[in-house]
Amino acid sequence: MGKILISGASGMVGRVLASHLRTPSALNSFKPNVATLVRHTPRSSSEIWWNPMESQIDVAALEGVEAIIHLAGENIGSGEGPLAAIGRWSDRKKHLIIESRRRGTTLLSRAIAAMRTKPKVFVSASGVGYYGSCADTVLTEKSPKGTGFLSEVADVWESSTAMAKDAGVRVVNLRFGVILSKNGGVVEKLYWPFFFGGGGPVGSGEQYMSWIALSDAIRAIEFALSHDSLNGPVNACSPNPARNKDFMSALGSAMNRPAFVPLPEAAVNLVFGEMGTETLLGSQRAVPQMLLENGFSFKLPGIQEAMVEALM
Repeated sequence: MGKILISGASGMVGRVLASHLRTPSALNSFKPNVATLVRHTPRSSSEIWWNPMESQIDVAALEGVEAIIHLAGENIGSGEGPLAAIGRWSDRKKHLIIESRRRGTTLLSRAIAAMRTKPKVFVSASGVGYYGSCADTVLTEKSPKGTGFLSEVADVWESSTAMAKDAGVRVVNLRFGVILSKNGGVVEKLYWPFFFGGGGPVGSGEQYMSWIALSDAIRAIEFALSHDSLNGPVNACSPNPARNKDFMSALGSAMNRPAFVPLPEAAVNLVFGEMGTETLLGSQRAVPQMLLENGFSFKLPGIQEAMVEALM
């Protein structure tokens, strides 16, 4: 693989991915040329300027890029102002979540279509929220779109790659589950409540959580780059989705802390609002059918071992 371009390289996944792809063991026996999209004036040849909310990008600088990995988008798990840590969505926050994905993805798709020599592959992030809350139903890439805000977000995210696909570029929409890392996302938010002994199941605890170890998320992205057989939606989550109560138990065990203090559904709705209803109480039992059928092997398929790695 030649030059690889990453958007969202300053995020939880992007930072680790960029470092991984710059090592000789990733994809090739030599050091790949990895560039990142930045919103400031580029400081080196490995940075390419863009302003996704204003639909601006240096198209000429994209020439020579063989693969694009698109991870950028407004943080779904954070709110605004004094409620930022809680993550409660305001109308403005919801607008930013959707528009950051619509505009950034459309901008990259349009730029790809305009390139003289187009990249071989466009890997764009999405989420298992696409399926909505589906109780115990097993969800594969062939399952229909669900309802709710996160379903709408994922649908917009994926449909915005259409111009790249129409231009003949292989497009992979990676529908990520909860990515486990103490440096961001759900695990980071739960760390301190569990540290002080206040962690436990949310709501009934019976709802399913689709999740993936950060190391396997990086490997899934790398796999999507190198396997031409992958196209369209691909569930990027462990083959073993966990019920919320088991997810919380695994976190408590990894931290050597109790996990028996429940957070009632009414409290979730009161404190977190729609964000809590969809992300904490919603149930997605997604499985990675496409990855498995194409030969991907998970390094950490079990929630307990993955949680231990997340806290390292």
